[in-house]
Amino acid sequence: MEVRKNGRGLTDKMTGVTSESHDKEQMSLKFSIAVTTGIMILEIVGGILSNSLALISDAWHMFTDASALIMCFLAGELSLKPPDSNRTYGYHRVEILSAFVNGATLVVLAFFIFYQALDRLFFPAEVKGLEMLIITFIGLCANLFSMTFLSRSMMRLNVRSAFLHIAGDTLSSIGVLVAAVIILYTKWYLADPIVSIAVGLIVMHGTIKMLKEVLQILLEGVPSKINVGDVVTTLKSMPGINGVHDVHIWSITSYMHMLSAHIVVGKDSLNSIGEILNEIKQKINEKYGISHTTLQVEPEAYDEVGEVHQ
Repeated sequence: MEVRKNGRGLTDKMTGVTSESHDKEQMSLKFSIAVTTGIMILEIVGGILSNSLALISDAWHMFTDASALIMCFLAGELSLKPPDSNRTYGYHRVEILSAFVNGATLVVLAFFIFYQALDRLFFPAEVKGLEMLIITFIGLCANLFSMTFLSRSMMRLNVRSAFLHIAGDTLSSIGVLVAAVIILYTKWYLADPIVSIAVGLIVMHGTIKMLKEVLQILLEGVPSKINVGDVVTTLKSMPGINGVHDVHIWSITSYMHMLSAHIVVGKDSLNSIGEILNEIKQKINEKYGISHTTLQVEPEAYDEVGEVHQ
């Protein structure tokens, strides 16, 4: 990892993340992983004891959160490894591969939840509402505590996504809590599979959204929040730039975007090309969050061979 000094410590030149903020994020992730894993185990045991499918479904949702948190933590640790001759961008792409495996697993789990819930809709089973209520309440409190702790340090986008995972699980825990109250006071056991389906849909929605982003990155597509046309317009508006072509924008991971482009420079501007390049890179980073920019400088009379202009 290439770093530079600043007032707060060391900063990764490619990601802009300081070593101090990185350490805080990793500590927050460790804490959240421990809390989430503990509650997941509690909900699995509680779901079996209370015969609550909704509680077990919420435990699977906890599993998605724990997986996302572990993925973020490992990505943070691996990002410290410097690039080498075989991996010139380092190990940041490990986060994306882990997300893909995690997402595929969650799709299977969501369908399993739907299958079990549909079976209980036709053949309702007795659920122990009190046990379900107590365990869900403990899980909800733990989620809120974990959210508060994690929200104190969210510099990187993947850590912010982990926070959103916990927030989503908090919402599903509230749903299970409502089902537990209904069952406790009305004995309407259909509330259990109905909430299970709702939790499964929440898991499926978040998973599909995540997988779309993963596939976009693996296919080296343009990041969703960046418009190529806008970037080209910005480049052309810079002083000394007479033309832009062969523009490519992609992501190494969710928080590290790259750009390569050919810029045509007028003869009068060639002597100040260093200033122009620095100004372009600063502008692109500030406006679009693209931290790594590779530019090929071409004079106006340059006739490129073997390339197709885009």
